Amino acid sequence: MSPDSPTPAPSATAPGPNTETILWEGAPSSWQNFWWWVSIIGIPVAIWKHLLLKTTRITLTTQRLRIRSGLLNKQTEEIELYRVKDWTHSEPLLQRLLGFGTVTVVSSDRTAPEVTYQWLKDARGFAENLRQAVEATRDRKRVRAIEMDEGEETNGGAFS
Repeated sequence: MSPDSPTPAPSATAPGPNTETILWEGAPSSWQNFWWWVSIIGIPVAIWKHLLLKTTRITLTTQRLRIRSGLLNKQTEEIELYRVKDWTHSEPLLQRLLGFGTVTVVSSDRTAPEVTYQWLKDARGFAENLRQAVEATRDRKRVRAIEMDEGEETNGGAFS
């Protein structure tokens, strides 16, 4: 299996509340660097970007979304699933023709309020796994999202 292809969800029996199971794992594709490879002067840039992409792993578990990246200096960003507010899945024409897609995740996480993953293999499957995992996590933790318009007046803090 290539590093660009997602790892299918394991067929585990009902995990306990603290058990963390990997639902999806993958990496962005190097296709996004195509034009760097085509241009003769861009080959060093293409090699560097390729190495950066190959050291990036996106892992969706039953509890969090983890992004590990970095060639020389490693960095791990984790977003707890109950903090995920919304996500979008898109398939621009070139990505769709090659079997890839883009997923943008919006969360209440302070360090990563919006993260975009481009050129993901089976982006639709990733988005569906994300949706199911977020709903299951919110149900398990009994978390409910409350949305308020920024323009709403609080009437001095009193309820009317």
